Amino acid sequence: MKYYEDIWLAQKVKYVHQQLENIDFPYHVPLEHNEDRHILKQKWIDGTSVNYEKRGHQILALQALETLHKSTDKINWSQDVLPNYQLFQKWQRRFERFVAQEEALKGLLHNHYEVLVKEAFEALNAIEQSQRNFEPLTILHGDVVHHNFMISANDVKIIDFDLATLGEASDELILWMHRVLPQTKYNLAKLMKTHPYLQTAKHKLHYLNFPNEILRESLFYLKLNQRQKLSCYPFIQSIVRDWLKYKAPLKSTIQTMMK
Repeated sequence: MKYYEDIWLAQKVKYVHQQLENIDFPYHVPLEHNEDRHILKQKWIDGTSVNYEKRGHQILALQALETLHKSTDKINWSQDVLPNYQLFQKWQRRFERFVAQEEALKGLLHNHYEVLVKEAFEALNAIEQSQRNFEPLTILHGDVVHHNFMISANDVKIIDFDLATLGEASDELILWMHRVLPQTKYNLAKLMKTHPYLQTAKHKLHYLNFPNEILRESLFYLKLNQRQKLSCYPFIQSIVRDWLKYKAPLKSTIQTMMK
């Protein structure tokens, strides 16, 4: 059971579930009826979050995402209920916040801050200048972190549609790869063989040069209290260290795969 102060958000999430239930979507947890417009009620899931280090779990998550994105064949999602999602604009705003917090972030990232700014700036420029064909819009889950995919036996359910939006499926696949790559030592060539659906985002692989995970986590770190920062600090340092170690081979793989 979940209570939403924002009734518009509650109604959006209920709308998504109702539409998916109408087409017998197999990867969501149906709602249970209740009269309170602020409350979302669902059955308890006896399972665990997927582990993005495991190829089998990656496949299950991708199967669920592909089916969600292709639900547009049966559902008209373009009804002014879901907000439009623009990945490039979102990343631009995140980069601007990152630069605006230079002093605080240099204390966290030290001399790596300048490297991150340079790489992020170059990646955004490359994305902006790249030619692209606009794709049909569909529903995007909006938050493909591992704990929003619950697994039980060989069944997977997508939970938490709070950030559901209308956008291009390839954008969500790029965000999913951003989440998974650090768990695979940034082995993009191997990851792309995990499931055929990832080929949908092949024309956007250069988006993976943007250090999105580090920018997001670093900005989140600044919002923590001192005790929380002490706990989070080693995690930030580890993801920066891994990114620095693998960013050059990742960039090379991206160039090769996009030829």
